[in-house]
Amino acid sequence: MTPPGRWKTASAMLRETMATGLGSMPAGIVPGTGGTGEGGGGVYSVAEEDVRSMLGLFAQLGKSRKDSEGRMDVPTFQSRLSAMPVRAQYTLQQALAGLAAQAPDAKPDKPMLLKLAEHVAIRFALDSYEKGELRVNAVKQLLDRMNTEIEALRKILGQQEEMMAHAGLSVQSYTELLDQEFWEQVPEENKKEVLTSDEAWCVPPRNVRVFLEDMLRRGELKTVNEILMKYASCISLEAPEARRTTAIGLSDLGELYGSGDGSALMDAIRRLGNQLALEREPELQTLVSAAFVRLSQEAASKRCYPAMQQALASLDSVETQRPGSTQSLRPRIGAEERLPEFIEEAMRSGQIADGMTEILGLMPKATLHYATSRFGHCGFREDCELLCSIVKGLGEDATQRLVETLQTAPAGEAAEALGLLSQLSPESVEKILPLRLSQWPRSAHDRAVRQLSATPPEHRARLLVALYDSLDVMIRPLALDEMGMSGQPECIPKLIELVQNDETPGFTRVKAVEALGRLRASGASALFQHILDARQVWRWVYPNELRIAAAQALIRVDAAVGMEKVAASGIDRKELTLEPTDPEPNASVIRQRRYARLKLSRNLIGVTTNLRENFRLSIPELNLGGGIGSGERHLAPGSLLTLKFSLGVRHIKAQAIVRGARPQAMAFEFVDMDLEERYRLRKLLLELGGLPMVAQVTNRTRRRGRVAISKN
Repeated sequence: MTPPGRWKTASAMLRETMATGLGSMPAGIVPGTGGTGEGGGGVYSVAEEDVRSMLGLFAQLGKSRKDSEGRMDVPTFQSRLSAMPVRAQYTLQQALAGLAAQAPDAKPDKPMLLKLAEHVAIRFALDSYEKGELRVNAVKQLLDRMNTEIEALRKILGQQEEMMAHAGLSVQSYTELLDQEFWEQVPEENKKEVLTSDEAWCVPPRNVRVFLEDMLRRGELKTVNEILMKYASCISLEAPEARRTTAIGLSDLGELYGSGDGSALMDAIRRLGNQLALEREPELQTLVSAAFVRLSQEAASKRCYPAMQQALASLDSVETQRPGSTQSLRPRIGAEERLPEFIEEAMRSGQIADGMTEILGLMPKATLHYATSRFGHCGFREDCELLCSIVKGLGEDATQRLVETLQTAPAGEAAEALGLLSQLSPESVEKILPLRLSQWPRSAHDRAVRQLSATPPEHRARLLVALYDSLDVMIRPLALDEMGMSGQPECIPKLIELVQNDETPGFTRVKAVEALGRLRASGASALFQHILDARQVWRWVYPNELRIAAAQALIRVDAAVGMEKVAASGIDRKELTLEPTDPEPNASVIRQRRYARLKLSRNLIGVTTNLRENFRLSIPELNLGGGIGSGERHLAPGSLLTLKFSLGVRHIKAQAIVRGARPQAMAFEFVDMDLEERYRLRKLLLELGGLPMVAQVTNRTRRRGRVAISKN
């Protein structure tokens, strides 16, 4: 680096020279006008050659300050400067005044001589532009020529840029820096005039950004939009340099294009797509492609779906004209990668944004795949309805794909399609599913019933009745629960048939009775009374658990008769407290609780008995429908467990299906149990659980899972 003292000497030399050699204004020049004094009408022009000579003189001065043997003294420098044309001397004086006015007390970030050279170049360019001698698109070329002269001085004085370059850091070109400084000094009205013309590309992106951000702060949105559109239109100009500069600028200004109402963003993407199809120069193709991707990504991040639709449509158009050219662009835009974000955002807001249906329609396979998978994990009806609306927006082809999936796909994949298809085309499900169920394992039957629980009640009831006989015997009790929770009277004949048939398994029979009670099936009153009253010598004909279920159902159907029958039934009134819950109409949650929650006074221990490696469960919550516990292992949802509960010398056996496995917790639901075992479970729950805890489905609205319980 050059010692500071030397540059103070150079600065002093300049000040002394200005004071002695340039102290007075050249004759005939009017300050601040750039014109002659003769009526103020003439123009006092400065030749570019004179300015470049002055810059060369500065380089010689800089070199002499570093060369102790050939140092230039003040008289020599004054003599050389005085020999230059008067108009060039005036330009130097203006530059010195501007430099002094900028920051007289600030610590310089570069040597004064270098700053002065740059100010001379910018001052000359600005004067030439304001007088009309220099067109907008020639500013950069002029500054480039000036920079050639300044470069010699810069190499002598500046080492920081070289150090950065050696370190592998990118350094902005000096011509661009001069260009930026030039446009910073152009008056605002002139900038606006240029930016709303076909020469908008001449303004450096940094200056465009600053100008537009100021306008946005003032609320001039219409003008900002106009400038952005005009700037984007420069991408199709004939001059390669204009297209190159515009493409780079569009990438830099991406955030501004995404900040408005989307119209400028759509327009820019459309113009870039058109140019991408026409551009033949490899370098420009790369730059235009980069700008296209940048603005398309901005559209995706700002959820500007019309602009995204324009981007995908433009890609299709480019592919038609230049086959194979868009293969690398489509994944870079990332529309399909962001598809889950779009759908999840719609589910959070509860509505489909404008243009979203159209953009998803351009990606039908990916949309259908995600919507189908997401539907199976929905816990609330609003989410299911919104996903159905999304799939409907894909057209009839989407529904047909779901039908084909149900017809031909493996059991797991086909079962996942049931939820959506049962809402979009329940008649197809009713026709296809019975045959497919005969080919599926029990886990797929369970999944099918779970998917159907999201179907609107009227469709759900009809489908469950139609499918019941095709279901695995272990899954039928779950289907009966769904019938009762549907609230639809269409299920009643099937349920009565099952209760009347003595061949119906006991657990299934109890579930059918409970479903009839939930449906308030008055036609089953006589059947309930028969179950309660029937005796055989000194004992009741039907098991206690079936009689309790019949008593609870009868009270719901006909309270007066029910209470009278219960009084003579020998049933302990306390045993009736554990009863099936009624569905809450218009509830958001899909699967409401079948029984009230019971938090046990102490954890119950359960042991699996049907696995290769059995394990223990510590169960703090349990009811007649199932429970939740912690154990050493976790099983996939849908797994069948044979459980043995122990409390002292009492043991209860049941079969259950795993419902959910979270860290340190596993939920399960009973699917079969001997009625004597269920009656013992009822007694145990009354002993350990006390009265049921009231739980409203409204408390579960949008709740995301259950908090994991700790091991005991």
